[in-house]
Amino acid sequence: MKDKKVLVVGGGGRCHAIVDALSRSPQVAKIWCAPGNAGIGLQAENVPLKDTDVPGLLAFAQREGIDLTVVGPEAALAVGIVDAFRAAGLRIFGHTQAATRIESSKEFAKQLMEQYGIPTAAYRSFDDFQEALDYVNARPFPAVLKYDGLAAGKGVVIAAGPEEAEAALRSMLLDEAFGKGRVVVEDFLTGPEFSFMAFVDGERVYPMPLAQDHKRAFDGDKGPNTGGMGAYTGLPFITDEDREFALHSILEAAAKAMCAEGCPLSGVLYGGLMKTPAGIKVIEFNARFGDPETEVVLPLLESDIYEIFEAVACGRPAAQPVWRDAVSLGVVLASKGYPGSYPKGAEIRGVDQVDAKVYHMGTRCEGDRLLTNGGRVMMVVAEGKDVRDAQRKVYAELGKISCDALFYRRDIAHVALDGRLLDGKALSATIKEELRERVGKLEIKYGRKPSLAVIIVGNNPASQVYVRNKVKTAIYVGMNSRLITMAEDASEESLLQMIDTLNRDPEVDGILVQLPLPKQICEERVIDAIAKEKDVDGFHVLNVGDLWLGRPCSVPCTPKGILRLIDESGLDLSGKVAVVVGRSNIVGKPVAKLLLDRHATVIIAHSRTKDLKSITLQADVLVVAVGRENIVTGDMVKPGAVVIDVGMNRNAEGKLCGDVDFVAARQRASWITPVPGGVGPMTIAMLMENTVECFLARVGQ
Repeated sequence: MKDKKVLVVGGGGRCHAIVDALSRSPQVAKIWCAPGNAGIGLQAENVPLKDTDVPGLLAFAQREGIDLTVVGPEAALAVGIVDAFRAAGLRIFGHTQAATRIESSKEFAKQLMEQYGIPTAAYRSFDDFQEALDYVNARPFPAVLKYDGLAAGKGVVIAAGPEEAEAALRSMLLDEAFGKGRVVVEDFLTGPEFSFMAFVDGERVYPMPLAQDHKRAFDGDKGPNTGGMGAYTGLPFITDEDREFALHSILEAAAKAMCAEGCPLSGVLYGGLMKTPAGIKVIEFNARFGDPETEVVLPLLESDIYEIFEAVACGRPAAQPVWRDAVSLGVVLASKGYPGSYPKGAEIRGVDQVDAKVYHMGTRCEGDRLLTNGGRVMMVVAEGKDVRDAQRKVYAELGKISCDALFYRRDIAHVALDGRLLDGKALSATIKEELRERVGKLEIKYGRKPSLAVIIVGNNPASQVYVRNKVKTAIYVGMNSRLITMAEDASEESLLQMIDTLNRDPEVDGILVQLPLPKQICEERVIDAIAKEKDVDGFHVLNVGDLWLGRPCSVPCTPKGILRLIDESGLDLSGKVAVVVGRSNIVGKPVAKLLLDRHATVIIAHSRTKDLKSITLQADVLVVAVGRENIVTGDMVKPGAVVIDVGMNRNAEGKLCGDVDFVAARQRASWITPVPGGVGPMTIAMLMENTVECFLARVGQ
């Protein structure tokens, strides 16, 4: 029966989305919202009461005979609105003041996670400015500094260096910018962030779709942090296993922990999570719906939200919510100048022409005119069969809104559409710096440097460039290097004699012969002529045998670099399906063995494998090394896969390209290597690492 009366506490886009969801309930007859906004006023009756005016809100609910109150903002929860309503015998959806501490006190939340084994960053808490500053300066930067309390989303600073850290700590502890309180100092974590919300009643947890918001003000994740410039669902970089871990080991674990602490949850638990190389970890917990994530999540709900709210408020079980099989994407329109100072009162036209949901955040009406009245003004949200479809629809509708005082980001969901680049240049640079320091220490300890000898036969332009890069890198990391050039018509015998000389030279630790070789020379015979203990490329038959037997050996450089790049993505290979396209002894087969060693299920294919697409679409990790331009197209990539393109080809225009259609595959992959700049730099870095390992094996004899 459509007879229920509901009061929603709060305003802004989050509460507009809640009001919109309640308006679809077959049970709800009337909705009030305090204080609401211009857009909410089209679906509910606005009440001129602040969200923290607990006595006023309680009196209103009693006077109007409200059946259920739903609390949106954290400020109302923190001042104890739920406790007051329950004491008066009124039904209310939201956490008690004690349970809200999971958000209102960063220190309480960190202690809870530490005590109950919920994964998060290591931390320490301080109330003394100098102690906090000394601790931060004694540790690596960046440093994460969090005010232990509510700060309207402004109480977190990621300090890049000492000056920024000192300014933040001074503001929080000495100037008391957010009030008197403590500061939590956390280790800095890396990886993509995402939001996981759930309705929670005691130990009962009802999960919602995952979402990711965009905090930075401008395209390319540039500019200052904001309250959120857009969000989307359907995250390609989160696997089913990731979601299950986050649900059971984080959200459900937190719900049980709060029960054990005597302050059970009874509202929405928001997990701000990060997929780090060491697994999913908690960045923060919130005790309410997130904003702007709520605006893209609740439109997908097919269940009656009133039924869910009431069940949680009454402490009785509810049916698992049903969510539409679609994705949604929303873009925030903000006042120019936000998140700094900005004018108000600019007229907004065209909203009535938009064929999508429009959630108001900071608007007001003046007669028939709709005006800006805040930093974030409104959010346009559309659904689609996939992220690209939803994005296309949203940006088409945004074009109908006219207001010179507004701006918006044009790249919401770029992570989902573009994939994250596995930057071989950046990673190899880090490895080379580490090797440079290591080589210096080895020279002091052993009285000499590791030494690499490189032989090139002929004048192949690509080989010449590659060899010179190898020699240049060896010099950069501090090793001795020797470049030996031989003519294109050099005989196999002369090359073998040179290798024999280097094998017997006690000052040479590593030898490599640049491939390919001229047709008069047998590559296999040359590879086998290099002494196993100096085979930095890892191609010698005995090294290959040791690799497959699991014995110590020189791991081939390209396969070794590929595994390091996969590690950089943060993917745990155990139980994953890895497809290797290419069966060469130099790349394909060694990569397959290294993947097997990580407990992946490995499928090896080649360019002529029947129905290659059906095989590659199974791949959580796809490695392609066949030397044929765009043999793997975008529709052959499983959404969310890690794609490693080993190919290096030149197209008809002479431009370098890979075996994978990079533009199309990037729209589906969670991580992908570029060409050039992906595997190539890593191969050289691994060659230097292998040379050092060969040196250590020899001096240790």
